[in-house]
Amino acid sequence: MKNLLVFLFFGILTSLGCQSESKRTASADKSTVVTSVPVSTPAPVATAPAESVATDEKGIADEAPSVPAAPARTAESIKNTETKVDPTPAEERKPKKVKEVLAKTKDDIDAKIAAEKEKLAAEVAKIEAEQKKKAEEKAAELKEEATEKVETAKTNIKEKIGKVKEITDNVSFSHQVFDDLLGKHVSSAGKVNYSGFKQDQGKLQEYLNQLEGQAIESSWSEDKKLAYWINAYNAYTIDLIVKNYPLKSIKDLEGGKPWDKSFINLNGQTLSLNNIENDIIRPTFKDARIHFAVNCAAKSCPPLMDKAWTEDNIQRELEKRTNAFINNSSYNTISAETAKVSKIFDWYAVDFGNLNNYLAKYNKSVSSATKVSYMDYDWGLNE
Repeated sequence: MKNLLVFLFFGILTSLGCQSESKRTASADKSTVVTSVPVSTPAPVATAPAESVATDEKGIADEAPSVPAAPARTAESIKNTETKVDPTPAEERKPKKVKEVLAKTKDDIDAKIAAEKEKLAAEVAKIEAEQKKKAEEKAAELKEEATEKVETAKTNIKEKIGKVKEITDNVSFSHQVFDDLLGKHVSSAGKVNYSGFKQDQGKLQEYLNQLEGQAIESSWSEDKKLAYWINAYNAYTIDLIVKNYPLKSIKDLEGGKPWDKSFINLNGQTLSLNNIENDIIRPTFKDARIHFAVNCAAKSCPPLMDKAWTEDNIQRELEKRTNAFINNSSYNTISAETAKVSKIFDWYAVDFGNLNNYLAKYNKSVSSATKVSYMDYDWGLNE
């Protein structure tokens, strides 16, 4: 029994020694960083079998069995453990490691942020470039549309100005006053009532003033210009007669040459009747039919029309009156064999060219074989 107690006592001591060593090792792991080194562990305590223990008759062992001693740590093992210990206190190592991790994490985050910024900047630049391109294309499109609209507007404005000018011209200048006088004082046969014109001399002067106040414009058509000059010639001829009426013939004036007198102020010039007919109308318009439109106030002169010449009627009336004059036996006697015609065809032969051909256009009996002669000219007043 005594031996058994001793055996248990040494077993308990051995167990306490192992626990103490285990606690010391655990404490070292918490406070230091070491390299794992195998440490000899004590051999398990041998438990003696019951039959091997000698007991006395009282049941108590005479002596305790021998207990093996705990194996000692070698000097090499202790040396290795001591050289692997990190001298930095545990309290300082933790913040240091955290700082290192945080620093690395921050660097990674900064790198990612920089990469995202660069990517975003590239996307923004791309979007801005696309927007700029679209804006430039839209601006070019708008500019083109604006240019087209401006050109269209200019064209419309020009057209409107032209129409306004035309209306203004028609309002400010018209042959209506002369047209009224001719309708009132000239018969359909061309006989002129100079007494009536004398009574309406104020109206006639009003028309002459309108002529003098209206210069020929480059925008006028050829027909409008020709109508202006023919009306001017006839109106000033009537005025010359009215101012000297009564008289027998126009040739009673100015020594028989009233057509050479410069008394007409038109288009910035002082003109004579001859200037209007021979220097303006004939060379400018080169139309022989004008000789059946201008009137010299003589009986043998082509009849004065009982209305004013206008841009609208001039071509129609020129043709009509040329045909009427050539086929009027009071002025021309025509047959297939002979054609006794007005002296006008002789005086202005250059304008008519081949007279037989010209007459044939209006009288089919005339041919190249027709013999042409000229009638005497009656300068008596055409009243």
